[in-house]
Amino acid sequence: MQNSEYIVTVKPADRRDQTRDTVLTFIMWGIYIYLWIPLITLVAWLFGFDRFYEVMITYGGFEVAVDLLDLYALMLISIVVSVVSWAGFNYYRFHRYDRRQTAPATHVQNLSEFFGVSEADIERARHAKILQIDLDDQGAIVKIAPDDSRPTPEPY
Repeated sequence: MQNSEYIVTVKPADRRDQTRDTVLTFIMWGIYIYLWIPLITLVAWLFGFDRFYEVMITYGGFEVAVDLLDLYALMLISIVVSVVSWAGFNYYRFHRYDRRQTAPATHVQNLSEFFGVSEADIERARHAKILQIDLDDQGAIVKIAPDDSRPTPEPY
């Protein structure tokens, strides 16, 4: 069993490790974004976004924006109503019909011919929880064997 590679999924140790990793990820993303702020500011200035302060603060654009909030709310409500209505219409129209079809089962003989292994190996592979598959240099399957020596990894 030389030069074998295994794919093993490992469940994180506990909730504390997950929380630590999540917090550390957010901190790193924050630092990364903070480092990009000067370039983002320069590009925004080149595109004229420095006028935001002038329009919103100096010329009173904030009051105009507040006055438009009721129009924005009306537009948002109309979008939500139209999407929910369309979903309800489709549910009413199609909920009685199940047009999904299951895929046809692949026969053991077809699988064994395709992969070039015996039908007994295919049957063992179907029922095993952990498999060890040996490949040759061209990627063809040499051997399929259930590997019950290692414990079954728990799903996340």
